[in-house]
Amino acid sequence: MTALRKHPKPIEAVHQSLGLAVRRIREALGVDQEELAKRVGLTRTSVVNIEAGRQRVILDDVETFARALGTTPKHLMKGIWW
Repeated sequence: MTALRKHPKPIEAVHQSLGLAVRRIREALGVDQEELAKRVGLTRTSVVNIEAGRQRVILDDVETFARALGTTPKHLMKGIWW
């Protein structure tokens, strides 16, 4: 008898778009992934995965990323939902 495999829930487009926005702003500011990770209290691996759209971001973290990048959550999410 084989066990049923659980398939991970696919990452929604909103998380991929947010990751792209984080990367673009971070690069425009000349901040590397390690520095951003320190600012938001995550590992560099998590930042890499978020920017690549492989890791979900909870709503509270949107504000944390925005603050770390010197912007607002609204600006960070611009074009994603409105």
